[in-house]
Amino acid sequence: MRSVYIKDKNFTTIPEPICAAIGNFDGVHLGHQKLIEECKKQCKEHGYKSAVLTFYPHPSVFLKKMTNYPLVTPLESKTEVLARMGIDYLIVVEFNLEVAGMTKEEFISALHQMNIVSVVCGYDFTFARKAEGTIRDLEKEFDFHEVKKYVYDDVRVSSTLIRELIAAGDIHEANRLLGRQYKIRGKVKYGKQVGRTIGFPTANLEYYNYFLPKTGVYFVNVIHDGITYLGMCNIGHNPTVNFSESIRMEVNIFNLDEDIYDQFVDVIFVEKIRDEHKFDSIDELKKQLKRDKAACLEIAGDMNYTK
Repeated sequence: MRSVYIKDKNFTTIPEPICAAIGNFDGVHLGHQKLIEECKKQCKEHGYKSAVLTFYPHPSVFLKKMTNYPLVTPLESKTEVLARMGIDYLIVVEFNLEVAGMTKEEFISALHQMNIVSVVCGYDFTFARKAEGTIRDLEKEFDFHEVKKYVYDDVRVSSTLIRELIAAGDIHEANRLLGRQYKIRGKVKYGKQVGRTIGFPTANLEYYNYFLPKTGVYFVNVIHDGITYLGMCNIGHNPTVNFSESIRMEVNIFNLDEDIYDQFVDVIFVEKIRDEHKFDSIDELKKQLKRDKAACLEIAGDMNYTK
């Protein structure tokens, strides 16, 4: 997959006719995947190249003047998911003052300039200044394909719903609607190594702009250097020992005993084990961590995990 980054309204002309699925695609969930499937279908029928056109940063960051807007799929993660789906081009438009102020005519002209001849959008997609552009405007200009709202098991799939599920700790349902297990990529940083003193060493992660699940303990898979390990992840404030005002993400990786500081790992969330609690003593915490690990291994056995 080739990435094309659009900055300062410098809309690159792609040398092949393009069918583009357009949207923010945070999560690249089952509903988004329907748009991409339709895009690939049109490409197969008409000989177009497939593309996903998205915006960075997320328009909400700019329009609502947010300093931080955690995402289910930050750009790096989104790029990885789309590449696996077989998209030819990822077109990333830098969302800034100029792009936010474009009229619908200017935006449509930019799509033409990029050699986009076919467009796939969700039924509620809007664009341009003050969201003045609608899918009806696109329908007049392009070989246009509208994708209706996607309902899975009587649930309307949306990025908002998936964020709510992750925030509530309902990883199982979030994974079902994502069509894959939720993943956070983080860099291992130095901590106070308290976990090591109680028999549960943890990798403390910088989780950057990912949307964190609810505080608690989760059964996870951890991918490091191409190898998948079982583990358990704590997200929270460490109320029993080494309390932190800010939320931390720490992972106890089973059967990995090596220095991985400053290295990246992928943490794949499988199931929530419990909420975060404050224990009356270190001994109580250690006993609970042993129960947590046993619960993780039981889930792993039920799911036929082998590592």
